[in-house]
Amino acid sequence: MLKPKLKIVFLFLLVYALFSFISLNRHSKSKIYTYHSELWADKAGYNVYLPALFIYDFDATKFKDSLDYKVGNGFTLDTSTKKIITKYPYGVSLLQSPLLFISHSLSETKDGYSMPYQKAIDFAGCFYLTLGLFFLFFIFNRLHSVWQSILFSLLVLFSSGICYYGIFETGMSHIYSFCTLSILLYLLLNKQNLKTTNYLLLIGILSLIYLIIRPINVLFLIPILGYFLYQNHEAYFNRSTILTITKQQIILIISICTLLILPQLLYYNYAFGSFLVKSYQNEPFEIPTLSRITELLFSPNNGLLIYYPVCLVMIIYSFLTNHKFTFLLLSLFIIYTLIYASWWSLSLGCGFGHRAMNDIILVFFAPFFIFSEKLKKWIILTILALAIVNFKFIFSYDSCLYTSVNWDFTEYSSILFGEFK
Repeated sequence: MLKPKLKIVFLFLLVYALFSFISLNRHSKSKIYTYHSELWADKAGYNVYLPALFIYDFDATKFKDSLDYKVGNGFTLDTSTKKIITKYPYGVSLLQSPLLFISHSLSETKDGYSMPYQKAIDFAGCFYLTLGLFFLFFIFNRLHSVWQSILFSLLVLFSSGICYYGIFETGMSHIYSFCTLSILLYLLLNKQNLKTTNYLLLIGILSLIYLIIRPINVLFLIPILGYFLYQNHEAYFNRSTILTITKQQIILIISICTLLILPQLLYYNYAFGSFLVKSYQNEPFEIPTLSRITELLFSPNNGLLIYYPVCLVMIIYSFLTNHKFTFLLLSLFIIYTLIYASWWSLSLGCGFGHRAMNDIILVFFAPFFIFSEKLKKWIILTILALAIVNFKFIFSYDSCLYTSVNWDFTEYSSILFGEFK
């Protein structure tokens, strides 16, 4: 008989292999330098730090001619200044780096964009999907049985865009945010299992990685941590954890966090001439009018509640059950809505659903794993129904929603009722 830890490792590898097989099969006909490839547009922009550092010495003139154009302009090669310009932070590259190092050693063409590098992105995305799901299972398993925890984890996976961004769009930032937040929530809910020094250090590191993946996540992380401190639950992350910290612990935490944030500051100074800069230039915020909020929530072109209605369902459920984290869920929903209704691109471009919600969607399931009582059957059946519909969308959606502007639901209907792709 396998020991419990060996069982977990075996199951992890099994699930990881399954996800990787699906992802590789999905991309089996994808050619490099096309929108279906793993390093295209935003995905290339997140990843460019690695080839820039380890292959091209941050010298734009060493890249192949017009490579930035060939990978969908995810970054810019300024040959006049020799600078490689990307607006995206380096967090995704940091997490992808182990898989890219392996692909680099196996690739005959050491250019950062040949097929082994493309497939490394799939292996990276599937790894963090698997890791995040396992920690999510452990979160559920605190209060529920093994089989219930498996069921709830699968419901989260398929009622959101986590599956899509973990298997299909493996180079986007959202699966990395999901994994980081999953581990962070596990730590916040299991204070008693670690020494104070290690505990705060891990929370600090995970929080910072969560932010360097997408800095805008700070607007969600602060309310999450603040609400845990407000609840002050004895077994969870609470005020006593902060009050008992020593000077040595503070110095250690600051030192490690500085090492994590320093590469980003150095890159900004290299690329833009300043350690602090707005890298998303010429992409403004606008006033979040009622019409913009309505379009954000209900438009067939990646409307938040059209593609991820589970968010609203969980808020309603938390109200009906008078859950202690109801205010947090409502606050996060309002903050998210106002922020992204202000962003110039309401749909966030190509992608399945309002993709940034996958960075925080785990928190909306808090009524399932924080102070949870016996769950009502209707909520499980409702989310199951949403997951089935979403599963159909995930395996039928391909590329962009080209004709869904101006409230045209034709494309939405064709995806829902059309063939699998």
